Amino acid sequence: MFCSLRAGRPLSLVLATVLLLSVGLGCDLGGGGSGDATVTGTVVNATDDPVVGAEVRIRFTDGTGDRVEEKDTTDSEGQFSKNIDVDEPTEVTITVLEQGVEEERTQEVSPDVGASNLRLKLEIGGEENREPGRPTDIVLQDQSASSIRVQESGGTSIARLTFQVVDSTGKAIEADQAVDVDFRFGQRPEGASLTPSTVETNGQGQATVNVSSGKEAGVVQVVAQTERPDGTAFQSKPVGLSVHGGLPNKCHFSLAPERTNFPGFENPGVTTPVQVFVGDKYGNPVVPGTSVSFSTNAGLIGGSVQTDDQGQGSVTLTSANPLPLDGVATVQASTVGTDDVNTIVDPDNCPDPAETGNENTIVETIPVVFSGRPEVKVDPMKIEPSPTDLPQTYELTVQDVQNKNPLAPGTSIQVTAEGTNVKAVGSTAVTLGDTALRDENGNGYGKEDIQNSEDLTLFTFRVVKDVEGKDNPEPPEVRAVTITVDGPNGSVETVLTQSSPKTNSSLQSLTPTQGATVHREASGGVVVRAPQE
Repeated sequence: MFCSLRAGRPLSLVLATVLLLSVGLGCDLGGGGSGDATVTGTVVNATDDPVVGAEVRIRFTDGTGDRVEEKDTTDSEGQFSKNIDVDEPTEVTITVLEQGVEEERTQEVSPDVGASNLRLKLEIGGEENREPGRPTDIVLQDQSASSIRVQESGGTSIARLTFQVVDSTGKAIEADQAVDVDFRFGQRPEGASLTPSTVETNGQGQATVNVSSGKEAGVVQVVAQTERPDGTAFQSKPVGLSVHGGLPNKCHFSLAPERTNFPGFENPGVTTPVQVFVGDKYGNPVVPGTSVSFSTNAGLIGGSVQTDDQGQGSVTLTSANPLPLDGVATVQASTVGTDDVNTIVDPDNCPDPAETGNENTIVETIPVVFSGRPEVKVDPMKIEPSPTDLPQTYELTVQDVQNKNPLAPGTSIQVTAEGTNVKAVGSTAVTLGDTALRDENGNGYGKEDIQNSEDLTLFTFRVVKDVEGKDNPEPPEVRAVTITVDGPNGSVETVLTQSSPKTNSSLQSLTPTQGATVHREASGGVVVRAPQE
């Protein structure tokens, strides 16, 4: 078996350069079965670009001795594929022609040989089109801005991009080689536009286009494209441009602490982040660098922050004097918009600006609870050791000492019962969530606005017979109940024990955390307060 190559027509432009990429045996081309072979290939020009629309001729002699010619045309990728009818190994001649230039290949194919891909190169669009002065590439030369604002935001909404067409040496083409450069978007947010869409290069090979934003923020990609003298198209790399949002809008202005409740009432220097989210009237992030100022009626807070490209920023609230009287402080953030950008796009999803005070200055206020060290109240304090007195129910109150507010989120409450055949059930393993507040009366935030105070402070547990220990013949007996509170506000542990475990005496002893204070109440309950640090 062999491969042969012969020159085509005697044209001075033809250089017989052929590459064969074969996945079959040797350099055979083959088909999918007996009586059928597939001839496939790719046609490229001198610069290895696909040649579109090239004529392909496949000639061979069939089993009856007749001369057969099949024709095909290369597609947009420069590829062709043709099935031919052969029953045995047959020599075929493949000829491709374009712009008066042809290339020819002689190849043996067989129905029982795997398919191969032939690569033929036509010497068109070659050195004569890559000579100095001829256009070969297009590059970005200048960009007036890397970002613009959406329309009607008060900022620049147009950017100017200048591309330059250069030759094979990288030098700008001159006026006698001028070409038309077409501009298009690779991607764009709604409403963005290019003006003009086509520009002829000047004496420095330059073509300039203006990119205008629309009503939405997003990312723009601009592509410039033109053609070489032989008609081969080429283009620039995509050029990116950010379209940022407009000025702040009241209905897209939000303020949120990392946690509404933090242990800042007693210890100065405790911190919690406060984050702001700022959008324009379309719900897009405002332009980066939008300034937001902050103030508070308790502790210290960062004075201002500039938003990032997501319309966000963060400052730190620090516990310090003055402390809020009832433990509930407020933080206020403000920024500036305009009447126009505060127009509401979706009235069903946002109140009327006039009802929300949506003037040029935009303000948002949130509450923050400064909580103190923990205290635990158990009612009753009494332990009933006798099995006939079980179950025993206890009311447990966990709150801060100073203002009786909930403790900070993450606080854990653990209750265990010790003795014979007994256990504690109910609120025996609790982790507190964050405190929720709502200004129901519109008169500002205070302790009365805490929405979930009972859920975070009042608990019930019972000491019962442990039925899992029924095989133990001893009767149930309670010897101790341990209550442990631990979290950001501090720790306190209370252990209730029988003063005389050999009798049914109701007198109790209490073992609190070292340094804790104990207060007994007339109801029979006891309050244990964590020690001051």
